[in-house]
Amino acid sequence: MFKKGDKLYSIVGMKCPRCHEGKLWRTPFHNLKLYDMYENCPVCGLKYEQEPGFWYGAMYMAYTFSSGALLIGMLVCMFVLKWNLTQIFTAVGITALIGFTYNARLSRSAWLNMMVSYNPNWKKQNEEREKKRAELKAQGVDVDEVSSLTSQGRHGFESDNKIFKV
Repeated sequence: MFKKGDKLYSIVGMKCPRCHEGKLWRTPFHNLKLYDMYENCPVCGLKYEQEPGFWYGAMYMAYTFSSGALLIGMLVCMFVLKWNLTQIFTAVGITALIGFTYNARLSRSAWLNMMVSYNPNWKKQNEEREKKRAELKAQGVDVDEVSSLTSQGRHGFESDNKIFKV
């Protein structure tokens, strides 16, 4: 349905937004380990939590997604299925409980995809970054080791700012 390079491919498939190959989650969503998320993409190394408090926006997206889905479900039960109030609240409650894990993960995936763009050239850019890093180390410049593959470049890590002369 969606192909690699589309935002929806990454969001719905819960793949890394930069490479569209690495998984966001260690466990399947039905495992009830709600936020068992990798820190970095297992393929391209993108750091998922870009900064402290990064996931607050995802919380608002989860609220929006769940409110919309439950409202639509409630309206279908009321006007199409003609259920009584007890049946409607039971259906909406069960739907909310079942969909909670998927909704939380989907909102994080969508939030991350809003902040990070697909980059088909990530391998080449990481190689260039590593080459520059090695050159700076040879010159005696203190280069942050953890920024090797984790940042998107041009922000976040002082050593990447040195490498890209920002």
